[in-house]
Amino acid sequence: MNPLTRRAARRLGAPGRVPVLTDGDRVVDGSDAIAAYLDEAYPDPPLLPAEPQQRAEALALVQRCDLELGPDARRVAYDLAFAHPALFEGTLTFRRAPWRWLNPLLVRILEPRLRRLFKIYPDELQASRRRLRSLLADLQELLDGRSFLVGDRLTLADITAASLLDPLELVPEFVRDCRYAPVFDWKRRLARAHDRRQRSPWIEGPPPLGYPLGQESAQLPHEASGKSHVR
Repeated sequence: MNPLTRRAARRLGAPGRVPVLTDGDRVVDGSDAIAAYLDEAYPDPPLLPAEPQQRAEALALVQRCDLELGPDARRVAYDLAFAHPALFEGTLTFRRAPWRWLNPLLVRILEPRLRRLFKIYPDELQASRRRLRSLLADLQELLDGRSFLVGDRLTLADITAASLLDPLELVPEFVRDCRYAPVFDWKRRLARAHDRRQRSPWIEGPPPLGYPLGQESAQLPHEASGKSHVR
């Protein structure tokens, strides 16, 4: 979806925020509102634990991911893509000729607007990297010896964290850091278990389109369970 216009969301009747859920004539926008609606309308399986302490833990993780992981992962991923515009092909820019010849001009027009919109500036990037390292370490601690972040079943905390981690698959300083390998492995296993497509990580095989050649080879071990899906 174009992050500047968000027409796709507005066409559904939402004010432009994402995500948006449509269920018949009902339109619900925003992660918290969607989760509350689903738990009420389709309570089996529940998205949040019934036990009060676990429910509070799950909601706290969701809020932290919404406030930190989402904006920070998007910020560092966009900054990388500005340096390697081919990563935008098929999303913000054209993939096929003859329109793809307009891509350099389109990126020059979009970049300053997106940098203002998402505050992609040196100080903010440094702060985002610092928060991401802290959050990834905390997620890894929570997942030590466990399959889920809270309790013994999938909750909204897992869905939120796994979804918002996706842009970091494009950022070598995180996805190729051995310290965070268990977090990314967990995220990929969870996505595969629910048949969700995901970005191909930069840890094996040829790099994704736009990756600068000449970089160091992957530092992380290959996943024993096989390659992840490619978006």
